Amino acid sequence: MKQVAVIGAGISGLAAALALAEQTPDVQVTLFEGSDRVGGVLETIHDGRYLVERSADNFATLIPNALELSRRCGLESELISPEINNRQALVLHRGKLLPIPAGFSLMQPTRIGSIMSTRTLSWSAKLRLLGEFWVPRRAVDEDESLESFSTRRLGRETYENLVEPIVSGIFTADPATLSMRATMPQFVEMEQRTGGLIRGHLAARKQDVAAAARRASGARYDQFVAPRQGMNWWVNALAQRLPARSLKLNTRVLSLRSLAGPTPEVAKTQATDAATGRAWQIETASESLTFDGVICSAPAAITARLLSESLPAAATIVATIPYASSAVVAMAVDHNELRGRTDAFGLIVPRKEGRQTLAISFASNKYPARVPNEQLLLRIFLGGALSPETVELSDSQLIALAHTELRDILGWTGTAAKWQAVMRWREAMPQYVLGHLDRMQQLQQQLATFPTLKLCGAGYAGVGIPQCVRGGEQAASALVARLNASGLE
Repeated sequence: MKQVAVIGAGISGLAAALALAEQTPDVQVTLFEGSDRVGGVLETIHDGRYLVERSADNFATLIPNALELSRRCGLESELISPEINNRQALVLHRGKLLPIPAGFSLMQPTRIGSIMSTRTLSWSAKLRLLGEFWVPRRAVDEDESLESFSTRRLGRETYENLVEPIVSGIFTADPATLSMRATMPQFVEMEQRTGGLIRGHLAARKQDVAAAARRASGARYDQFVAPRQGMNWWVNALAQRLPARSLKLNTRVLSLRSLAGPTPEVAKTQATDAATGRAWQIETASESLTFDGVICSAPAAITARLLSESLPAAATIVATIPYASSAVVAMAVDHNELRGRTDAFGLIVPRKEGRQTLAISFASNKYPARVPNEQLLLRIFLGGALSPETVELSDSQLIALAHTELRDILGWTGTAAKWQAVMRWREAMPQYVLGHLDRMQQLQQQLATFPTLKLCGAGYAGVGIPQCVRGGEQAASALVARLNASGLE
């Protein structure tokens, strides 16, 4: 029986381990996790009548991998859709909360009427935005920042008032450094294929009128689901589907060493360890184990450390992936203490507003019954790539900051929250900065000499839950194919 190790029991590692167990009965999987729980950043606080997510509170279904994994594990019946009411988002504009124009999806305008009627843009900005139809496609094929792409196609004001806060709310990032090809490749491809964003929408509408209408109407919220009992429940339920005794919690991998050297194609005289027939040695605090293959799904800094001995060039590339820090203050407050608009799923704040808040999620508007009926659960996002020092503030300082922001933005009149908590995420959000795809290609070239080692996780090809599941499953399939091929050589 082949022995395979998976390092890291976040959602990527869980998906990889489950895929290995599903695909090949002759593979024995060992999943190593340094902490006392699975799920990585996915974690739920249960406190009496309060259910609060520490990070993501739902996942998209347009990329189907997370949903299909839930189905295969018999968990789909426990997934719920967002509430029907209040399906919109707000943006702070000159101190006032206004709806994001209907049909403005990330950075693609799909409804002329809503663009012309919005108060978030001046008339000159509206005309510039509609003029995107005539902006020529970019001639050069080099990477471009998200800020550059957006301002080039939509104009500066649309970028500052809408695109920048949307992107910052999603990635806690600086759009001036983000790679457009790595973060939003669909729009780069759209420009090259159809000539622009408006042209792309018109082309899609011709092909599928119903789908285009759904995308433009705000029905995109139908493309998200959440575990009824929280993310903790979901990842624990997935872990229960693993083979018996395959999960090792509180087991930190201290080192990873190749016993085989490069592939036979690179070094034909080198073979796997004669005593074990296996190619990798893993050291923990209590034991030394050998494996035929390894999937590493740990964060980039840990992965770089583990690769440093056997693949120093690959380790150097992985170590260059930057991560942003942020802080979240969760608060449950009485509805009647809020004078501002709360008829939405949340709000975003442009940098030009001069506030320290990136976004505020109205979590219980999306998923009711997670707080008492008369209360609203808010999650205030602070910090990010442009304010890395925020995460180092004390709990009392972060709470005071959140209270001030809440009073100014939402007109909160209370003196104390009914429930509150501070959540810190230090270096938790990978940043796909300019050149990311080129570096990932170089990384794959380095890893090609060790085909029984695969990497997956948020640092490489998508930060969302479905992308992480997809990455874990792809790593498992590639490793199984290699192990099967080795058995035939």
